[in-house]
Amino acid sequence: MQTLASEVFNSEKRFRPGMNIFVNRAYEAFSIPQHTHDAIEISYVTEGVGYQFINDTVVPVKRGDIYLLPVGTSHVYRPPSPDKVRSFAIINCVFRPEALNAAANFPPPGSALHDALHEPSRLQQPWLYHYDKESKYTELFHTMLSEYRLRLPGYEVIVHSLLTQTMAMLHRDMTISLLPEKMNCKVQEALHFIKRHFHEDINLKQVAEHAFLSVSHLQRLFKQNTGTSFTCYVQNLRIQKCCALLKSTTMTVQQTAGAVGYQDMKFFHTLFRQKTGMTPQEYRKYDDPAAVRCDGSLLHMDEDEIGISEK
Repeated sequence: MQTLASEVFNSEKRFRPGMNIFVNRAYEAFSIPQHTHDAIEISYVTEGVGYQFINDTVVPVKRGDIYLLPVGTSHVYRPPSPDKVRSFAIINCVFRPEALNAAANFPPPGSALHDALHEPSRLQQPWLYHYDKESKYTELFHTMLSEYRLRLPGYEVIVHSLLTQTMAMLHRDMTISLLPEKMNCKVQEALHFIKRHFHEDINLKQVAEHAFLSVSHLQRLFKQNTGTSFTCYVQNLRIQKCCALLKSTTMTVQQTAGAVGYQDMKFFHTLFRQKTGMTPQEYRKYDDPAAVRCDGSLLHMDEDEIGISEK
């Protein structure tokens, strides 16, 4: 049985002046003790599988899992074993309720999200959980992390707005989420085709013909069922695969670009930087086990899954 927390992570030591939010990414290990926060935490599993100890409960977790923990909840993430070094990565966002002040009367009273933020005693269990099946939250979390790190002019507003958008999507999905079996079978067929051929020069017309749909009909069904567009979905798959190749192989940048379907290197470099906030070479450099220290936290700057938006 995991020992409950005796350590409290003090948000005042982590929050920057004028901000009600702290964002970081780390590979989980056995060095961090079980702890609580004096603020709310939402975390997104970006890589691997492992466990989360929440109070006296052990919960298996996997890539795509989102957990929101109310103030005072005791927790810690653990990889499956001490041998699984740098195999289990999390993006953490710790925030005060004031971070959502710009969204008046949100989340609505009576909703599970409202209870988690303001009345956690009403929850059936001391956390909220959502599985990001279609990677709808990937871009939000990675952009939030990138903005927080780069500190470009106006980043404070962007980071807070991205948190608000994340919470709004979470509320929507927990309220009226589509069940997997409700997804249109034609869209499922289209998704399978895209995942098999994303590295080729495919277009929406080809996918529509494969699914025996018109282009306009597929566009509408695709957006309705996945929450994103065809272009966004394909770019997402390609950049994710490219990042994995950069991290796990010695292929050149040009080879990785070609492997995921990009021959125009100028376009590829522009797209990669636009969507990740860094060049492929910088991404590979930040994959070094040496950590980058920021705000007193140990951050690993490599990002395995990059959220993609349309050009």
